[in-house]
Amino acid sequence: MKKQPKYQEITNYFIAQIESGALPKGSPLPAEEIIRQRFHASHMTITKSMSELMTHGYIRRIKGKGSFADDQYKNRVIRNMDEIDSLSDVIRHMGLEPSSDLLEYSVLKAKDIPDIQALLHVADQDFLHFFIRARFGDDSLVCLSYSYISQNILPTIDIKKLEGSFNRYLDEIGINRSYGYTELGVALPDEKQAELIGSDRIPLLKQTILWNVNQQPFELTIHFFLGDRVSFRQNRCQSSVRGMNQITYSIAPAKESIFDSIEK
Repeated sequence: MKKQPKYQEITNYFIAQIESGALPKGSPLPAEEIIRQRFHASHMTITKSMSELMTHGYIRRIKGKGSFADDQYKNRVIRNMDEIDSLSDVIRHMGLEPSSDLLEYSVLKAKDIPDIQALLHVADQDFLHFFIRARFGDDSLVCLSYSYISQNILPTIDIKKLEGSFNRYLDEIGINRSYGYTELGVALPDEKQAELIGSDRIPLLKQTILWNVNQQPFELTIHFFLGDRVSFRQNRCQSSVRGMNQITYSIAPAKESIFDSIEK
C-alpha cells in the first residue's frame, strides 16, 4: 500500500481533531514550529496542508493571528429555492456570510472572443465587460466567477460594486434580468485557478449561466465551484405547485478526493 504524503497525514490528523471536537470551533491550531517538530515536516508541506484544511472548510486563517478550527465542512442545504436570486443568496442559505473579491476587470472586444460573442449575440465592433471574482462564505473560498456583460445594455460599471452583490447592483440601476438558462459540467483547475484555490487536484463544478434582458442576451457567467465542497441536486415533480421543482445546493466535502486514489 502506497504511503500517504506527509501533507495528507497532517491534514487527516487535524480533520480528525476537529470532527471529534478535540479542537472546537474557534480553537487555535498549534504554531507551525510545533507542527513541524511533531510531523518532521517542512514549511512548504505544512503550508500545503493548511491550504487543504482551509479549502475544505476545516479551518479559518486570519492574517497576523494564525489558523483556527472551523465547522464549515458540515453540510448546509438550501431548502426553499423560491428565496434564491443570486449566488450570494446561495451562500447565505448555506449558513455562511457571502463576500466577493474582484480579481480582474477589463473591457474586451467581442470579435476577439468569438465563442462568447456568439452566445451574447453581439457584433464584431461591440465590447464586453469581463471580470473575475472570488466568492467566499465566511471568508472561505466557495467558487471563482467569470462574467461577460454586454456593453450594449450596460455601457458602464461601477467597479467598486463588483466586490458586493452584482445582482443587487443591477437592481439599483434598474436592469431586470428576465430569463435564461444554466448548464452544469465538471472541469479541472487550470494553472491560474490552481494557484488561487491552493490545489491542482480539486475538481471544479462548472455552472454556466446565460441571462437575458428584454429578449436580448445580456450576461454570461461561469461559476467554478470547489467540487469537493459544493454539490447540486434537483428535485423534480410534475406539479404546478410553486416550489415543487427545486435545486438544492449543499456543502458536502469529501475527506478524500477521487484524484487522491490515482497512483501517479
